[in-house]
Order: sequence, then structure tokens, then C-alpha cells
Amino acid sequence: MGFNFNNKILRDLYDRGFLYQFTNVEAIDQLFSSGAPFTFYIGFDATAKSLHVGHLLWIMLVNKLQKFGAKPIVLVGGATSKIGDPTWKSKERSMLSDSSIQENIDSIMVKLSQFIDFNNGKLVNNNDWLAKINYMDFLKNYGRYFSVNKMLSMDSVSERLKRQQHLSFLEFNYMLLQAYDFLHLYNTENCIIQLGGADQWSNIIFGTELIKKVNGANAYGMTIPLLTTSVGEKMGKTGTETIWLSENMTPPRDFWQYWRNIDDADVCKLLKLFTSLDLEEINKYESLIGNEGINEAKIKLADSITSFVHPNSDNKSIPSFEFLKNSPLDKIVFETGLAGSMTIARRLIESDAIRINDTVVNSIKHKISESCTICCGKKKFVNIKIL
Repeated sequence: MGFNFNNKILRDLYDRGFLYQFTNVEAIDQLFSSGAPFTFYIGFDATAKSLHVGHLLWIMLVNKLQKFGAKPIVLVGGATSKIGDPTWKSKERSMLSDSSIQENIDSIMVKLSQFIDFNNGKLVNNNDWLAKINYMDFLKNYGRYFSVNKMLSMDSVSERLKRQQHLSFLEFNYMLLQAYDFLHLYNTENCIIQLGGADQWSNIIFGTELIKKVNGANAYGMTIPLLTTSVGEKMGKTGTETIWLSENMTPPRDFWQYWRNIDDADVCKLLKLFTSLDLEEINKYESLIGNEGINEAKIKLADSITSFVHPNSDNKSIPSFEFLKNSPLDKIVFETGLAGSMTIARRLIESDAIRINDTVVNSIKHKISESCTICCGKKKFVNIKIL
């Protein structure tokens, strides 16, 4: 289902693929069009020492909305990380110690500060208020506003129950606490919009409804689509390896290579999300899918994302090496680390595994006479500069 927006910022964000669901699309459109400043929030649970590629779309959207003039509140879930959101998971999350959660928060906060200007925003930890809640008072004051019937009907819960997979009462409380987070931020920060991944839709709705029932006020929610490949798989993994935003967990060179190696079918979608290229220019790349010309777009994508995530890294692009003119190809393949030995280098060349500027070269007698990019297989690239 498409949406028509009067506000050009919302329209561009939607056309680029940043936005998915809205609790009240007309009211949100009017809010953006009014020009009045407003505050929104988005939350990250601290379940690892780094955020990952799946969070990158959220961060980009916060960055764009802040530039538009909205005030962001970024919530780290010091309390909710102890529970675990049951959303679409097949089993309960492993429990983390308080010290591990704090270590994760400290690490995540450093990286978030790189992307978001907290001089015109706020970083909060929901443990600061959730840890002070008296359970009986919470039940008395807010429990009556939550319908168990509705909670059970939410897709994330009903699917888990349908599969007859264990759902603990601890996890079941997560949506209540997230709804309370929104109410707390509404009351203390005048926060009127919550952003979240599409898998947070149910929790966001509970938050807007709680604010309406308790305060008689309107608050809104918008979701961000999950970042998936053209075949429906979550982006941010190579096999079983997660692509992290921390350079200590995923080196910038590997981070760049991940985006350079994405499937052709995903290029244009990701260019819309992670570059500032005009939509018309991006659409021109559609005709190049499946051809060598699409590699130019992949490099633009990899450069743009890596520059955003690792702006100060000296190794954010393809590694470069210098060789004398007419150096043998097998020597270059070996000495650049594309192969572990000269024998393996020759074997790779003869088996059509080596490309120079996207053209297969299968002769071990080939000599490199000009600067180029050499690729081994689908994932290893090096730049060669001829002296």
C-alpha cells in the first residue's frame, strides 16, 4: 500500500524505503508539514558490544530526521536488555549480567555519538526509571490498560504460541515496559513519536494507546522496514558471521568488502537508503543489473556506507599495492595475499578465478602493465598501482 505525503521530507524518506508503517499517517504528515519542532525516540537493547548492519538503517533515519530539525532521543535498554523482546524469536534470549549489559552500553554509546549530535538530542537509559518501579503500583496504575486478549493476538506472540514454543511471563512483560518507556518520555521530554523496526509494531501501538488512555493525548509511531536481501534474508551476515558497526569487531576493510559483494538485485534498494544519489540516477542502474556496469554502483555504495560508519579509517576501501610495470600476474596474486602460495596463485589463475577490472584472465604468463583492480573469486579485491 502506498502513501501520499504533502511533506517532501516524508515523501523522500518513504520513496527511498526508510518508512514502512504509521499509526496515523495523516497526523504525522501534518506534524512534519507544520514546521514546529518535535521530539521522537528510538530504542536499542544492549545485547552485544556493538550495533550491527541491521541497525544501520535506523541510525541513518535518526541522522536524517535530526538534520530536518527534529530532536532525537536515543534510548539504550539497560532494563529491557535484562528481559528480551519475544518478537519473532523461537526461544528466550540468554540472560545477561548487569555488568555485561553496562559494558555493552558503554561501547554502543561511543559509536552512537559518532552518528548523532547529542547537543541537540538526548541519550537515555531506561534502567534509570524502570528499576525504580514498584511492581504493585505498576499493576494498579497501568496494568488495567493492557488487554491480555490483544497481547495474545499480536503476531509476534501468537506465532510463537502457534509453534508451541515456550514464551515466558518475563518476555511477555516486555511490551508493557516498552509502552511505559514511551509514556515516560512523553511525560518528561514531550516525545510524541516512536520509531522502531517493523518487528516492533505491536509494542509501538501499545505505547501510543497507553499515552492516550493515561493522558488523553495523541502520540504516534512509525516503523522502519527490516533490512533484508532480495530473497528475504536478513542483511548483515556472511554465513554465520555478523557484520558489526564497531571496527574492533568487523574491520573497515571487511565492512567495505561486504557491501562491495552484495547481490546485484539489492544494489538499487541500498543506494536509495545509504547514499545521497538522486532517485533518478539510482533508477538508471536498474538496467545494469546482471552486467559488469553494476560494479560501479556497488563501489559507490560501499564507499558511501563505509565513509559514514568509519569516517576516520585509513583502511575503509580496497587495499592497495604498488608493483613495477609488467610484473607477473601470479606474483601479484601471491604477494597481495589473494593466494597463500605461488602454486595456489597459478591454480587460481588457470581456473578462471582471477579477474582484472572484471575481465577473467586465465594465463599465468599475463603481465600487469597498468594500474587496475584485481578480484579473486567474489569477495577479495585489491588495487594495483603500477610504478
